[in-house]
Amino acid sequence: MKICFCMLTWLSCVSAFTLPPRSFVTTTARHALTDSATTDFLFTSSSSSSLLTAATEAWVQPTADFLGPFLNFLSFAMLARVVLSWYPNTKVSDFPWIIVAVPTEPLLRAIKGVVPPAFGVDITPIVWLGFFTFVNEILLGQQGLLTMKLKYGI
Repeated sequence: MKICFCMLTWLSCVSAFTLPPRSFVTTTARHALTDSATTDFLFTSSSSSSLLTAATEAWVQPTADFLGPFLNFLSFAMLARVVLSWYPNTKVSDFPWIIVAVPTEPLLRAIKGVVPPAFGVDITPIVWLGFFTFVNEILLGQQGLLTMKLKYGI
């Protein structure tokens, strides 16, 4: 197993070097590559990071696997409810629309009294769409909490 480290030099350019596993690095080779304190710090930080990652992977990956499709479905359902609100004569109890209406109706009823209509238009599906999109980005986005926990074990 090789460990690659990138160090920022004093000229603000990145130089990379590869170290073999610690058991194969002799003392003179370690001093030739870098000083002993830096090597010990690098090996210590890499091993503690892998222990932290191993400890969190048991619950983070299944949570991310569940929340991704769940939040995407709810966002899509709320977007469909926004489009359905443009057509007030549409019966949401009919077959194709009931697939969207059943999971979204309890959520819409929960905040319908709290969020007033804007210019006579019910904006509760837009509020929920924004909420689900925000939660998806915070947890599963490129720099989301669960994504960072999976990648770096933070």
